[in-house]
Amino acid sequence: MQNSQLTHILLALSKKESRELRKWLVSPIHNQRSDVVQLYEYLTSGNRLEDDKSLEKERIFRKLYPKEAYDDAKMRQVIHFLQECIEEYFIYSKNQEDSLTQHINLAKVYREKKLLKLHEKTMRKIEEDFQKINYRNEEIFERSYLIEKEKSTMFIERSRAVSTNYQAMSDSMEITFMSRKLKLACAMLSHQKIYKTNYDFGLLENVLSFLQGKPDLIQDPTIKLYYHLYNLFKFPDEEFHFFEIKRIFSSSEHFFDALERKDIYLMIINYCISRMNIGYKSFVREAFEFYRKAIESRIIIENGILNHLAFRNIVTAGTTLKEFDWVSKFIEEYQNYLSPEYRENFVKFALARLYFEQGDYDRAQDLLIQFDIDDILINLTAKTMLIRLYYEKDEFMALESLLDSMRAYINRKKMLAYHKMSFKELISASKRLIKIQFNDRKKIEILNNQITNSRILPSHMKEWFMEQLKKLKR
Repeated sequence: MQNSQLTHILLALSKKESRELRKWLVSPIHNQRSDVVQLYEYLTSGNRLEDDKSLEKERIFRKLYPKEAYDDAKMRQVIHFLQECIEEYFIYSKNQEDSLTQHINLAKVYREKKLLKLHEKTMRKIEEDFQKINYRNEEIFERSYLIEKEKSTMFIERSRAVSTNYQAMSDSMEITFMSRKLKLACAMLSHQKIYKTNYDFGLLENVLSFLQGKPDLIQDPTIKLYYHLYNLFKFPDEEFHFFEIKRIFSSSEHFFDALERKDIYLMIINYCISRMNIGYKSFVREAFEFYRKAIESRIIIENGILNHLAFRNIVTAGTTLKEFDWVSKFIEEYQNYLSPEYRENFVKFALARLYFEQGDYDRAQDLLIQFDIDDILINLTAKTMLIRLYYEKDEFMALESLLDSMRAYINRKKMLAYHKMSFKELISASKRLIKIQFNDRKKIEILNNQITNSRILPSHMKEWFMEQLKKLKR
């Protein structure tokens, strides 16, 4: 049973779930087999789930059925029943989270049993509770449709002559579909840009055309937000969509649950990063402020873990903006939210970046030399910082050696052609830079043209090269 589905499930349970699951198993409504309870108690006692000997089927069988010879079919059967009970518990627990749908189902039961007064009472409670909900995501729109559908069914069953609420049903269905379609389109378009995948967006153009003719509908915060998000990813140069999103989200963030808020933050931040990468400096501040809000509200910390790339991006944006005090406090406070396998290297990288931007080159160098991680791009990013550091310290022999080792590293590693070309051009430009003598205008002009015309050098490195060339002209 060492690698069975059941052991993986049990290892994933929280302490609270383990307690509640035991209550579930001992209830005769959910389980009438004592051996299922025994198996659960055996497996969850001590550290048996992590002890290979304790998970041997024959050993477990002897504990459950001490007077019987080992029967593999019987053993597999009790394992199957326990897993089935656990899955039923998961379904029940998940359903308990959605009290609105529970009450809609209760209303259906009362209608089917012709308990009309109880049906009316339940529907009143449903509508009262629905009005108190602050969220405005597509799941809430769908609940609105289900409420209208239940009311409509009741109208029809009472009398076919009674006017129904078909218009309300239609409106609820439309807004549900459109919010889901726009949200999915944003995800598809974002994924398409990164992975160069071609998607068929189906009815999306019809939805967009329909919305343009429905000014009242497009004023709904959810619809409006995703409408502008889609257009932002579709037409990234039309920055007014970004500022509309910023305005809408600042006033309606509470309409979205935590998971959706996280997705929206990341979409906005990814757009800011894409603008930063092509030289739009104002978006460094925009990315930083969105990251800061997302961190302070804990919205991008999931299960106590902060993504290591987000950690790096926050430090990069903060140090670029010279927000050194904030970055220093951030590294100190949030390093413990990094996964243990990333923590040491990414804290070194973050501190190196902080020290470097503060001009403390020696401390930065000590950390960068120690930096070692399997991620090719992050490794090369750290080495890029070393290029600047060695040049600023006039350590040209060390820089030559670094550039040669980077070229060899790039040649033997598999990476996207774009990244390979970008780093090769960086190495080429760096080698030219260190060979330029003070006021050698011809070589300065040649490198200046190379940097200016490059479409693959990172914008921050283009700026750095330009600064060094200006110094050489003086």
